Amino acid sequence: MALALAVVCTVAWGWSTAGAALTGAAIGVVTNLYMAVRIFGNGAVRPAEQVLQRFYSAEAVKIAMTVGLFALAIGAFRVAFLPLIVGYSLTLMVYWLALLPVRAKLEFK
Repeated sequence: MALALAVVCTVAWGWSTAGAALTGAAIGVVTNLYMAVRIFGNGAVRPAEQVLQRFYSAEAVKIAMTVGLFALAIGAFRVAFLPLIVGYSLTLMVYWLALLPVRAKLEFK
């Protein structure tokens, strides 16, 4: 999805806009990948309390990483904000859309 957005941005507005959209998408992927590895990293079975503690700490670090990467992208690399946030939002939307087929299987009768 991010690559499709980048192609549209390249055609419509140019390479810098496409780069900003890809940067936003990369921020979303990297931060969510960190969280997944932090929580489920080695696949070991853990008590629920420990899983919950890892989840909360990983989420806090993920939020801090997201803010830091946005600040770096906007401040240091001077990317355009709108395509950056659209690229990031698109990665979040993909995670939500991926759950739609799962929801259909979870219906109780």
